[in-house]
Amino acid sequence: MCALAGGALWCLLSLRVAGDLAPFAFVVAGTVVWALRAHGYGGRRAGIVLAPLFVATAAVYAFYLQAVARVAGMLGVSIRDAFMKMQGGFVLDIARANLGTASMAIVGVAIVAAAAAMWPRDRAQRR
Repeated sequence: MCALAGGALWCLLSLRVAGDLAPFAFVVAGTVVWALRAHGYGGRRAGIVLAPLFVATAAVYAFYLQAVARVAGMLGVSIRDAFMKMQGGFVLDIARANLGTASMAIVGVAIVAAAAAMWPRDRAQRR
């Protein structure tokens, strides 16, 4: 849920500043890593797999919501109506078209950083 909430907040902030705000991926990654470590996943294989997966999910969700909001604004309909009526593939194509190479690289680095942050801190912690 932290990843989805982070993705929604990321979308809202991006819409407010009228940009994709890719560096916010590091904030989401930090929150996800903190939550997973707080629940005992730090240094475990599951945590190393889940952290980057959750950060990637948050990024896709944020960019998906941004695309829906842009189309809703262009068509003059509510975001809810656009969200319910638009097909997923179409929205993902719009999101991909609006996403630059630099933004994808920043999100990719945040995903890798989330995985790296979940590695064991010392040898005694490995299982």
